[in-house]
Amino acid sequence: MKIVSLTYNELVKQFKKPSIKIIFALILITAMVLPMFIKKMPVDRYSNSALESNKFLVEQANQMMEQSKEDKTQKGKMSYQYAMIEKEYWQLYVDYKIGFDDWRRIEAENFRDAAYDLAAIEFVLEGYNQEVVIENLQSASTDEVSAYYEMTLAKKKEVETALISQKEKIKSIITNNDYMAHTEEELKRKQGFIDLNKKTIEDYEKLKAKNPKDEEGKEKLAQLEKQAKSAESSIKNFEEDKKIIEFRLKNKIDYDLNNWKNNSINTIEKEIQELRINLMTETEYSSIATQQGYSMTYDDYVKNYNEKKEQRINKINEVWYGLENNIPALNDIRDARSVLDGTYEIYMILAVIMVIIIGGGIVASEFSQGTIRLLLIRPVSRWKVLLSKLLAVLIIGFSIVILGIGILYISTGAVFGFETYKTPLLQTINGSITRVEYIKYLLPKIVISSSSLVFISSLVLTISTLSKNTALAVAISTVLYLGIAPVTDLLVGMKQTWIVKTLLPYINASYFRLVPFTEQALSERFGILMQYNQGAIQLIIVSVVLLIISFVVFMKKDIKN
Repeated sequence: MKIVSLTYNELVKQFKKPSIKIIFALILITAMVLPMFIKKMPVDRYSNSALESNKFLVEQANQMMEQSKEDKTQKGKMSYQYAMIEKEYWQLYVDYKIGFDDWRRIEAENFRDAAYDLAAIEFVLEGYNQEVVIENLQSASTDEVSAYYEMTLAKKKEVETALISQKEKIKSIITNNDYMAHTEEELKRKQGFIDLNKKTIEDYEKLKAKNPKDEEGKEKLAQLEKQAKSAESSIKNFEEDKKIIEFRLKNKIDYDLNNWKNNSINTIEKEIQELRINLMTETEYSSIATQQGYSMTYDDYVKNYNEKKEQRINKINEVWYGLENNIPALNDIRDARSVLDGTYEIYMILAVIMVIIIGGGIVASEFSQGTIRLLLIRPVSRWKVLLSKLLAVLIIGFSIVILGIGILYISTGAVFGFETYKTPLLQTINGSITRVEYIKYLLPKIVISSSSLVFISSLVLTISTLSKNTALAVAISTVLYLGIAPVTDLLVGMKQTWIVKTLLPYINASYFRLVPFTEQALSERFGILMQYNQGAIQLIIVSVVLLIISFVVFMKKDIKN
């Protein structure tokens, strides 16, 4: 009971300080308002930047028009027409506020291509010299344009009419924001690519059946064989793309970044694109590694490639399962789960900083103020006195974590809906997709992150006990906790990956979870994954050692003041 009483007295002493009350209150208030702030943040945060960039490009196109306006040669007129196309193209972006991550970008690109093709047939109809047109041609196919010169006037007019119709149709999709029409067009385009590749295979099969004996025929057959093999792979890829587009079309899924189903489809498409990157040969990898500064061996690269491949396949299967069963993936939706998962580490960091502030002076201040003798003349063992101070520090730290995350849980649920907490997470366990309750997913992560809090509490108490200097305890602990992240980034950038095998990066594991760029660099460049569980164990072991040192020194130290 003595320990409980001493701990209580220590807590009362700390909370009598106005600064501690204010800091504690501010931390808890942020947990209340943070979800509201996040909800007001636009999903497309770069829309204004995109608009300004597009306005600049419109002005640039205007300048190009002015520069070529006075040139009445055929080349000059072509330049003027191309500048007009560029202006019209970028004006679409400005008028309809097409952002960086907007499906209408695809249609805008198709609009520009159609405009360039239309300009080419118009040059031919206006009697421009073939050599001048071919030499200054932009975007359009030279073979197609050469063929235009062989067509009859009626056929040329037919091509022109078709391109005008195509251009207007594409513009209509953009102006009407008709995402369904866009999806249908994308489906047709994929089918067109499939048909084109099938024709390549058919041409190869026909020539193969003829079994040419002459050198020219053999050379063409060999060339077609390579193209046919590539076509087979392309058809498989386009069929995968078609499946995704058909699912979007069937379920009428728009391209809104606030729509989790759209985000899930984007995730699948991204992971599939990554899967299509082939494993490099040792020679290819050696060349790339030299250029990019990768230091992992080829065997490590192969191992890393296969592990990532398995992870991506699992991810794709999980997201597909979620789409088919109406279970949004955590990273594809802004709901209570994702907001809490992306912000709870903030309160772990704030708790550690508070522990440093309090723990730095909890023992040292007793020596500097001369109250340590009064404290120790009580009929209480020294170890109980120090233990009560340690418990007070830990209680304050964990109070911030528990109350901060607890209030954040409630405020996030109130803002985004408590029912979203009921949505399970999907994980692949032993080859099967398993539904995991969100709270069961979150709690272990919080426990692992708490190892940093225990370590810093032990460290600051040890320094405070050994040095009897508050400033030194606070300074060393703060520099170590806040400085280890940039130091780790710097060392990883210098290929010094040994640091990841130590406990140092895990002292502030919360930073690396909030800002995962270092993790990504380690994985991509060196094939190394951060082991948070192992790091937490190391921190706890070192914490125990530090506390043993603190207690031994404190119990044997002579008190002179």
